[in-house]
Amino acid sequence: MVKMMTAYTTELDETNDAISEILSQIDKSALLKNSVGIITCHFDFIDSGLLEALHTELAFDIIGMTTMASANVNGSGMFGLSLSVLTSDDVFFAAGMSETLEVDNYRELLTETFNETVAKLPCPPKFMITFSPYHRELRGNTLPKALNEISDGLPIWGSFATNTDISYDDCCTILNDATEAASLAMLLIGGAVEPEFVNVSIPAQNINNNRAVITESDGDILKKVNDLPVLEYLGSIGVTVMKDASTTVPFMVYYEGSAKPVALGVFAINDDNTLLCGGEMPVGAQISIGEINHDSIIKSLEDSLRLIQEIGKSHNAVLMLPCVTRYVMLSPKKEIELELITETMKKSPELPYSLGYSGGEICPVRDDSGKYINRFHNYTFSACII
Repeated sequence: MVKMMTAYTTELDETNDAISEILSQIDKSALLKNSVGIITCHFDFIDSGLLEALHTELAFDIIGMTTMASANVNGSGMFGLSLSVLTSDDVFFAAGMSETLEVDNYRELLTETFNETVAKLPCPPKFMITFSPYHRELRGNTLPKALNEISDGLPIWGSFATNTDISYDDCCTILNDATEAASLAMLLIGGAVEPEFVNVSIPAQNINNNRAVITESDGDILKKVNDLPVLEYLGSIGVTVMKDASTTVPFMVYYEGSAKPVALGVFAINDDNTLLCGGEMPVGAQISIGEINHDSIIKSLEDSLRLIQEIGKSHNAVLMLPCVTRYVMLSPKKEIELELITETMKKSPELPYSLGYSGGEICPVRDDSGKYINRFHNYTFSACII
């Protein structure tokens, strides 16, 4: 069984004050045999000295990432640091971080990091939490797909790092006092734990009923739909993808054997007018177009929280990673999602939670047989319930 404690601070200038504030919210005397920390924080905390001091004070591994906004029961907002401490007598934690990832070495380095981290556990891992770097040449499904193959399908839940600047120029992953712009941090969890995953994207009423078929693609590059060049196909159904706002058009992809579609964004329009998408676009898969707006975001949040509270009746903690696009698109009332989460989770005080906004959600979904399959998502409210 896992227990979770949370702390929140906005103190950047005085490290000792920040440590005192955090320790006033984390009861160290209640820590069990095995513990690990998970952090989501504003980028300014990276050079504040707090991470090093916190690791020294707590004396267990801390993993995490920078984010646009974070939250837990003790606070929320853009300019804070959220710490969640998982602790247990019969659940085991092992953390690791890769060396700098590049196109020509990422698979080798991820394999090395996974094997080294697995070796730290006294039992086989049940699932993995990852925080991935924003890498312009290793975007979307590249890293999750490699980890899925390396780990032989171990359930993976996690996020790509974000920052308050939507250009993602200043994003970091975290392991203890190490902060890296191009390294992946992972946490393997084993023992007496059975995680459940919640993944809700675009409500059904916001998905076009007309499905088409992918007829030419190359991994995450979408070339033709219904035998038409993809931009021509989109134009035929009245959809325009603009180069400076391509990510506002969600594709709903119906993978073979999946019980529900996966929402994926368009990352870029290539020079040959093909589309670079957030995840794999396999030939033969059906796709439709979704619409993301204020109402669809709130509806997916309500559906997510309903599932979280129901599943949470037999679990002890929930980690949340909603897509950063949701936060941006709720402007000028960007905090409304955080406010609704706070209000709703107050009704379940026995279920502590933490949240960080994600630059791409990695979350398992069940196939038609009920087995978890790892998928990369956009626009999604993603949660891990343990």
